[in-house]
Order: sequence, then C-alpha cells, then structure tokens
Amino acid sequence: MPHIPVFQHANGKWRPRWRGRIHGVAVAVTIPAGIILTLVTPSGLSRVSVLIYVVSLLALFSTSASYHLLTRSQRAQRTMRQLDHAMVYVLIAGTYTPVCLLALPRSVGVPFLLIIWATAAVGIGLKITWKAHKISGAMYIVIGWAAVIVLPWAYRIAGFTSLLLFALGGIVYTVGAVLFYFQRPRLAPLVFGYHEVWHVLTVVAVILQFAGVGVLIARVA
Repeated sequence: MPHIPVFQHANGKWRPRWRGRIHGVAVAVTIPAGIILTLVTPSGLSRVSVLIYVVSLLALFSTSASYHLLTRSQRAQRTMRQLDHAMVYVLIAGTYTPVCLLALPRSVGVPFLLIIWATAAVGIGLKITWKAHKISGAMYIVIGWAAVIVLPWAYRIAGFTSLLLFALGGIVYTVGAVLFYFQRPRLAPLVFGYHEVWHVLTVVAVILQFAGVGVLIARVA
C-alpha cells in the first residue's frame, strides 16, 4: 500500500499509511448504524436527541477523515485541523444530548445540556481562532467528565448498564487523550503511529457509548 501523498500538519513529514483511514471506515459504519438507532427510537424529542447525536458522530468522523486523507495545501491543512479539533466539542455535546433529555429529569437535564452546549461553543471558538490552545484542549476532559455532576439523577432513569458503558467510553477517551498528548506509543511512525492509536481508541469509545445510548433508549422507550 503506497504512502498517501500529502503532508502532516504542513511540516513536511509524510503521513503514515493508516492516517485517516480508521475514521473513514467509521463514517461508513456510522451511517447505517445511526439510521437504525434513530429509527428504533420513539418519535418526538427522543428521536430528535438521538439524531443530533448521530449527526455529531458523522461530523467528527467525516471531518477527521477528510482532514487526514484529502487535504493537500498547507492552508487547507491548517483550516481542516481547526475544524477537526472543533468537532470533538460537537461530539461531546452531541453525546450529552440524548443523555440529558432522556436520562435526566427535565428540570435538571435541559439547563445542564444548555450549559454543555454553551461551553462546547466556547471551546469551538477557541479552536477555530487557535487561541488558548492548552486550555481548549483541557476543556475536552473537563466537559466530558462533567457528567459526574448529574450521576445521581441519571442512575435512577438510565440504570447501571447504560451508565457503565458511558463511563467505560469516557475512560477510553481519556486514556487515548493522555497517550496522544505524550505522543505514545510510537509503533511504526510511517505506517501506524501514536495518532492512529488515538483514532482506534476514539472508535472503541464511540462503540461503547453508542451501545450506552442504545441501552438507554431500550430502557426508557
């Protein structure tokens, strides 16, 4: 398999062979899985919340795959990198949407969800303008684990299995983020490096939390 003839982050280094391909496959899998999940969800607010979640998944995977596979010019790479990082906030808030609207009392879930989306919007703004880079990166973890605040309410409605799947997904995301920050493990930099490990872990985390949404829907339907 030949190397993809584009550069990594406009610094002149060749991208590994698997860069972007993992999330490209994830797009193809998410489309039918997302359609099924949406259709089995009762109509109304429940279905809308799940649709928002599925769209956020597609936004992240498609942006990531496009950035890593298709960009050629340095300007396009910089722009797509900003969008790629911003889409992480979209996915975080998108994942919260069905949880807040289906697993929490309306008096708790709605204001908490508004706070999550507002905070995510701030993070997106920081990523797009490339300001406070370290702070905007740390915000991923903070927003993601803010769910512990509403855990007592969520447990009553969502139950143990759904919350366990969400928690396991969060742990996988966090481990992946730490490994990515330290650029480890460096397996085969020209084929499958630390960045690809991060992408694999994001897919694993998504599978776990996707299952969590499915269990939640089955429980509240």
